[in-house]
Amino acid sequence: MQNDTQQILLQFLTEQQRMICELCRNDLLLIESILSGPDVREGLAAAAATVRATLYSVDALGDKIQRVSEHQ
Repeated sequence: MQNDTQQILLQFLTEQQRMICELCRNDLLLIESILSGPDVREGLAAAAATVRATLYSVDALGDKIQRVSEHQ
């Protein structure tokens, strides 16, 4: 049981690290799109789509954490 708990925790932490990196990439994409000049709308649309996808992933991870904590 202890090993299963550690494996689940490691999986959650790995997923959190991936999502934090994705959010940093989103910030960079947003900054670069603002600096790109007249084609800002296209860059902002790409940044918004990436942020939206990341937020959905973070919500899904939160749901998983909630389910696991309810079973503890």
